[in-house]
Amino acid sequence: MSESPESTGVKDQPTVLRAVKRVGSFILSNWLVLGFGTACVLGYFFPHVAARGGVIRSEYSILYGGIALIFFINGMQLSPEKLKEHVKNWRLHIVVQGINLVLIPVIQLVVVRIVIVAGGVTSGTVDASILVGMIVVGCIPTTIASNVVMTRNSGGDEAAAIIEVVIGNVVGSILSPWLIYGFLPSGEVFDRLKPAKANTLGPMYASVMQQLGLSVLLPLVVGQGLRWTFPKRVSWALRTFYLAPFCSVLLMLVAWTTFSGAFQTGALTALPKSSVIFNVFLNIAEYILFTAICFWIASPPEVLVKLINPYVADSRLGSHLPKTIRRAITVKKMPKELVVAVCFCGAAKTTSVGIPLTSSMWSQLDNYTISSIQVPVLLYTVEQVFVAQFFTIFFKWWINRNDKAMVVDTESIATGEQGYVMNEEEDMQDMPVGEGDENGQHKNQTGPARTSEIDEKKSTARGAMA
Repeated sequence: MSESPESTGVKDQPTVLRAVKRVGSFILSNWLVLGFGTACVLGYFFPHVAARGGVIRSEYSILYGGIALIFFINGMQLSPEKLKEHVKNWRLHIVVQGINLVLIPVIQLVVVRIVIVAGGVTSGTVDASILVGMIVVGCIPTTIASNVVMTRNSGGDEAAAIIEVVIGNVVGSILSPWLIYGFLPSGEVFDRLKPAKANTLGPMYASVMQQLGLSVLLPLVVGQGLRWTFPKRVSWALRTFYLAPFCSVLLMLVAWTTFSGAFQTGALTALPKSSVIFNVFLNIAEYILFTAICFWIASPPEVLVKLINPYVADSRLGSHLPKTIRRAITVKKMPKELVVAVCFCGAAKTTSVGIPLTSSMWSQLDNYTISSIQVPVLLYTVEQVFVAQFFTIFFKWWINRNDKAMVVDTESIATGEQGYVMNEEEDMQDMPVGEGDENGQHKNQTGPARTSEIDEKKSTARGAMA
């Protein structure tokens, strides 16, 4: 007997609805990744819209206006006490800035030297300008906006991220050019890519400090002022207008600008494909490696803690150091929220310093060569946003993992205690009257001692459930 179309439709409908719900749930949970994908597509087909000097003048509307809004909202959200606390956290500063401005440049230099020795440049597989750009990537400071948003989305300590953004970009703007001068490879191939003298860096310093002041520090101070003056109204505005998720939308606009800048130069298509492919995959591998190093240093295994501290912080020399310095050099696990901030700030790099820095240091070269040197900077900053979004999923799970396990254990203990008490009471009721233990006492006695014992077990179970 054949089924009617109506009955078939009724059976298929739940399956279709489930599929639609799954797709909708996936889109909602990964909307930021899809948003970055959309920004990439728009940047590829319409680079003239959001590139610097384009239709929307993104160098002002997004790189100043959008980033300023992100830090204004963060200023309204953050506790002033938290910011003060992290300003004095010297160990946090040493770990983040040490990784970002010391360890990563050294690793990048080693990678570049390996490529040169392996004949990557002489064979034409990797263009020399890509290697110079890689040195620039290694030496520039942490990014300004995405690491703060990603830290918050992961459940990390965004106050710590903001402090490291400010310190990193102030220190990095001064230190980065000198790191680049010191780490640039030498040889005939690289002679034509030598940067200009240091006296040409004045405009770069002015540009970076201006952006840092107007798009980070000023809106942060204004947001904190509003939080101090109108705490209830600020809290209402944050909830009513969903300002925290709006920061992620602003981050997508920043990514759109970065993509558009990468495609507008034409260097991505003009450079040898092998150079671009090499840089794309190396960037992904390096960002994962740098994040793993940040995680390992901020949350070291106990074996490493016991191995290093006796020779550093707990050594005879270390015991005579001031408490602040000794605390800063002590190897120990940071709180999980701080570990997340270290990972997103330590491994990230910024175009806000990288692009004006390359334009100033190589101002004597033609535009195509400058754009070629900027390609690794653009690609790394774009790829870090994509990969970091997947790290937010991992870190969110990692932060909540122990909390969930504790809840499950508590419920299990409570259930076990409750069951034990109920079994005790049932055994008492089922015990024949007059049956005694080896002391001649009734096991089903209901005297004061036995009652107090049962009440004690019940209160223990209720306490575990609470």
